[in-house]
Parts: sequence; structure tokens; C-alpha cells
Amino acid sequence: MSTTTSPPGRALAPGGDVPLPTPPGVVRRFWSRHPHLADALIVLIYVVPMVLVLVLNLFDNDPAPVGDVLLNAVIMLVLAVTLFFRRRMPRLVLALTWIGLLTFSDYGEVHLIAQLLALYAVAVYSDIRSAWVGFGAAVGLASLAAWLTEDLDEIAWIPVAIQIAIMMLAATLVGVNMGNSKRYVTALLDLAAQLTRERDQQAQLSRISERTRIAGEMHDVVAHSLSVMVALADGAHAIAPKDLERSRAAMLDVAATGRRSMTEMRRLLGVLDVGSDPAPRAPQPGIDQLADLVESFRSTGLPVVLERSGREPANPSVQLTIFRLVQESLTNVLRYADTPTRVVVRLGSVPGAAEVTISDNGRHRSPPSPRGFGRGLIGMQERVAIYDGTFEAGAGLHDGWRVHASMTFEDET
Repeated sequence: MSTTTSPPGRALAPGGDVPLPTPPGVVRRFWSRHPHLADALIVLIYVVPMVLVLVLNLFDNDPAPVGDVLLNAVIMLVLAVTLFFRRRMPRLVLALTWIGLLTFSDYGEVHLIAQLLALYAVAVYSDIRSAWVGFGAAVGLASLAAWLTEDLDEIAWIPVAIQIAIMMLAATLVGVNMGNSKRYVTALLDLAAQLTRERDQQAQLSRISERTRIAGEMHDVVAHSLSVMVALADGAHAIAPKDLERSRAAMLDVAATGRRSMTEMRRLLGVLDVGSDPAPRAPQPGIDQLADLVESFRSTGLPVVLERSGREPANPSVQLTIFRLVQESLTNVLRYADTPTRVVVRLGSVPGAAEVTISDNGRHRSPPSPRGFGRGLIGMQERVAIYDGTFEAGAGLHDGWRVHASMTFEDET
């Protein structure tokens, strides 16, 4: 049994044999596999500088008021907690980081780190529109905070606001670029998985269709062979007391029919059994075998006449369809018709079209109903439908039963 492996860093599709695209780079793959570790590191990037600033302000020669230190410590704690959830609630985290912007005094520069991280998160984990709206709002709030805290100087706050806007723009652009890359790779993964599922579904539908076709073939083989064998055996039993040689000949025909049926059954079952050795291949029956088919029914006492006209189609699939139509129709005559005196098989064909008619003049004991088709009639109807043909089965104009099929096709030259 063979197994399929994927190269390092490659994912396998649901079918197990198609490597799907993954983000390149060992570092990116590591952080994508450990998101909580990445979130903790992001929080540290904000918390460590903030703690250092708070400590320095407490032990400075001109220490900051304890109230300011405690207020900013609380803000730091709130922003640190919210940054840990930046993947799941990026827009809410961005809104909460605006609290730090509004305290743009001694600690505003450090709170700005949280703002930049939040802008990046919105662009990566939310959507592009939210990222640019958040960028605009953040620039406006930062500019307002700079104007209010720069000693009401009419000019000094402008360069500060421009510097902050440039940093926010850089964070947003990096986030947009990474977000687009992330969404593109995700779309590729989804598309590859979808294509793999569709491929597997198509393969399953093909297997089901093929098994249905083989089931129809097996029905035709079994119904025909058993009907012929039963008729031959009954005839052999009836004439055994009067003509032993003819009875023995009939039984030999039973054996020959059984062997042919077993050979064809092995071929069909071999197609289904994929784990065994390849089944012996043989050409499918066609119009050339119609004479032998008719003769096998004649040996049962069925008065069959074969009439051909026109040029026979060269398409092997059409020939198989015609053969199966005749085979199934004659089998139904043998099974259901009482003492028919004439059974006619007419095959007329021209380039690209063919008509088949099978009629008898017997009285049918239990004629198949066109409204309640059995498996055999359904199979014939489906075979004809492949070639945009018409199929009719019902009582004849005067007596008996009549099957008529017409087909159009592209003939092979």
C-alpha cells in the first residue's frame, strides 16, 4: 500500500494527494502555528516600555504626580488586556486604544505603540475599509490631542501631528499589505480544497455512473442467457422421450450459452473488482454478432427473422446499443409471448441515423407496461436517450408487441 507525503511546510488536500499552498517562510509558519505566543509578545512590546517610563517618572528628580502615574498604569493595564484579543476583536481594540491618545501628555508616546499595533491588527484581521476609517479617526484624535497639549501653541502641534500621522500611515500600510497577503493565501487554500472536493465528487459520480452502466449490462446478459437456457432445457425435456439426439443437442446448447454468459459475467465483474488481476478484455458485441444472437433464439424455437437495410453504423457504441436493444426485446418475447408465429427484427440505418424495430404476433401473458417500465425497458430507454433518440414500447398495430427505437449520432469513418 503506497502513501503520499507532502514536503515540509506543505498541507495536503482532503483527498490526500494534492499539496496546497501555504505562506512561505519558517518564521511566518511558526507564528501562525502559535498565535497566543505571538499575542503575548505583542503585549510585551507595549507593556515593557510603558513600565520603564512609569518607573522612571516615579524616581525622577522631578517625579510625576502619583495620580498621573496610577491613571496611566490603569490605562496601560486596560490596553495590554485588549491587545491580547486583537485577532478576535480588532475594531473594538482600536477604539479602546484611543483612550491612550487622549492622555497625550507625559505618556502619550508610549500609548501610541498600542495605537499602531491596533491599526495593524484591524488591517490584517478585519477588512481594508475598517483599517482606513480607523486610520482617519486615529489621526484626527491624535492631532486634537497634540493641539490641546502643546501649550496651546498655534504651530508647535502641527509637526507632532504630522509625525504621528506618518507612523500611523506606515502601520496601516504594513497591515493592509499583510492582510491582503493573508486573505489571498486563505482564498487559495479554500479554492484548492474546493477543487479537490469537486474532483473527488466527480470521480465518485463517474464510478456510480459506470457501476450503473455495468449493472445494466449484467441485467441484459443474465436475462438473455437464463431465458435462453430455460427455454432450451424445457424443450430438451419435452422431446427427450421422442428424440434423444435432439434433446442432447439442446442441452449442449444450454451448456454453450451458460459458458458464454459466464465469460461475459467475469469480464463485467472484473471491472468492478479493482483489487484483483485485470479482467480479460474482449470486444463488446455489435451488429456482426446479431446473426449469432438471432440464431441462439431460433434454437429455442422462437421464429425470429432478421432484416437489415442501409449501411451499418461504424460507431461501436451505437452497435452495442443496437445489439442490447435486440437482445432485451427478444428476451421479453421469449419470456412473455404465447406461441408467436413470426418475430421480426428490422434494422435500418443511414449515415448518422439508425432505426431498430422488434415486433411479434404472439399473445403476451404479462406484457410490460410503458408506464411501469421494468429494468430492461428502462435500460433500453436510457441507452437510446444518449443519442437523442426516441424509444417506444407497446402493443402492435394488430397484435403482439412492438419495440421501436431511433437514434442520431456522429458515425465513425
